Amino acid sequence: MAAVLNADAKIGCGHGGSVRISAGQDKLVAGGAAVLIDGDLDGATVSGCGTTQSSSTSQCKSVSSVIGGTAAKLTAGGSKVLLETVSGLTDGVPPGTLVVQSAGQTILQAS
Repeated sequence: MAAVLNADAKIGCGHGGSVRISAGQDKLVAGGAAVLIDGDLDGATVSGCGTTQSSSTSQCKSVSSVIGGTAAKLTAGGSKVLLETVSGLTDGVPPGTLVVQSAGQTILQAS
């Protein structure tokens, strides 16, 4: 079982940046905030990336792909909820990997 992510989750780019999170639904709440669903991290803004700008590197600005990390059965608003096991990449060069630092709640778990 893995914790379900909510809008208070702390997710980074792997270079020290922070992903701005916005929940796409408000029907299912855990730990006082709306649960995140599949698609909520797609294109999310990244700020504070620690990559040094150069001719061969660039800072992360947004989430470019989200891989896995959805519950098999638990849904909200017709979409699968996101779990702390979610992974993905940002648009930085080199790409940053998504790092879930905190799920934002400890009450709801799923697999």
